[in-house]
Amino acid sequence: MMLKSEVSALMRLLLDKSVVRRYIEAISSLARGEKLSIEEHQVVLLVHQAPGQGNQLTISLETYNLVMVHGRQLAPAETLMLLKRVEVLYPARYFKRWARRLRQRTFSREDAKILALGTFGTDQEGSILGVHTIVTLDRPMIRKWQQDRAEIHSALLEMTRNLDAPYASVTLPDVRPAEGA
Repeated sequence: MMLKSEVSALMRLLLDKSVVRRYIEAISSLARGEKLSIEEHQVVLLVHQAPGQGNQLTISLETYNLVMVHGRQLAPAETLMLLKRVEVLYPARYFKRWARRLRQRTFSREDAKILALGTFGTDQEGSILGVHTIVTLDRPMIRKWQQDRAEIHSALLEMTRNLDAPYASVTLPDVRPAEGA
């Protein structure tokens, strides 16, 4: 795996399914002339301001597939705009092992997968590994991550201790709500 130079200083943000779903709902509401909730407003701003703030937006392959099926029905033009703004992340080597270990820490299957992708996710070319921040609207996941972060960090160090580069140097992403990203 050849990694992109970190000189670019782009902060990679992984948007979980809840953020993408809320974005599409918000854009659909705007198209109908409806007022946005605070959360919807925050998500729309996050997506539209990300490039100007030096952020690269990413989504999981599962989220991409959901957007292709449901988003195109709700708001086809807006869905295409979203897809132009994001890059799809794919599970890299050790993704499954890390997801399994996160599941053992009582994260749900879906939460464990998104957290593992944030650590062991790569683009289609295999040129990046992991993200800096996972953005979610799932408050319980955020609280659990913050509460267990030190232990999770230790578990990651233990797992990666004898791995080859670049996997030996992966880092944990931050997990933040949309308004804090």
